[in-house]
Amino acid sequence: MLNLIRAGQLSAFAELFRRYRNLAAYVARVESDNPSDMDDVVGEAFASVFQALAVGRGPSDSFRAYLLTAVRRTAHRRNVQARRVGFLSDVPDRDRDDGYVDPYLHALEPSSLIEAFRSLPARWQAVLWYSEVETMKPASVARIMDMTPNSVSALLIRARKGLRQAYLQGHVVVTSMDSCAEVSQHFGKYVLSDGRAAGSVKIRRHVDGCSPCAMALAALHQMRSAMKGSG
Repeated sequence: MLNLIRAGQLSAFAELFRRYRNLAAYVARVESDNPSDMDDVVGEAFASVFQALAVGRGPSDSFRAYLLTAVRRTAHRRNVQARRVGFLSDVPDRDRDDGYVDPYLHALEPSSLIEAFRSLPARWQAVLWYSEVETMKPASVARIMDMTPNSVSALLIRARKGLRQAYLQGHVVVTSMDSCAEVSQHFGKYVLSDGRAAGSVKIRRHVDGCSPCAMALAALHQMRSAMKGSG
């Protein structure tokens, strides 16, 4: 039937819509913060699946699993949007030139954070995106990533640590000296582990006799102290 839809037969998609509409509505009702969003979620999810099939993408075998994933993602996206609107409506107006700079937000430059994120393994990027950006719960992420909720939580812990390490390492300026480059490439891991990572003794010995590396490491320690959740 999927091949028929890709060939342009709308009646085949209509049959799938009738077959799975009630199931999609049930999932949308469970996943939506606002029950009134249910019909819109179902409509958007079916539309996105149809558009994918129309251009040769989408599911190759399990239409049901693909559709329900689309339903959950649509519901969670609308949940996040609604929360943002509610949050912004509660924030009082402030003059933009009041001189206040949030130290944490100021420390995390968007470009550096994006570069650190992109350097992570694909699974780490995925679990961070679903959990931190789309604010999905482990049980929901588990269904999308075909994992158990406990495995998702464990993966998220590793991914958060990896992101912090990559972010810190991105601020290390590697010198042309081989001895400096050999140790400075591990500064991010060293700082996050409080000097307990493998090779820490070698790093301390080098830093004791190298002023530039000592200054770079001190800067990373200060940056780490300003990072949310770095403890």
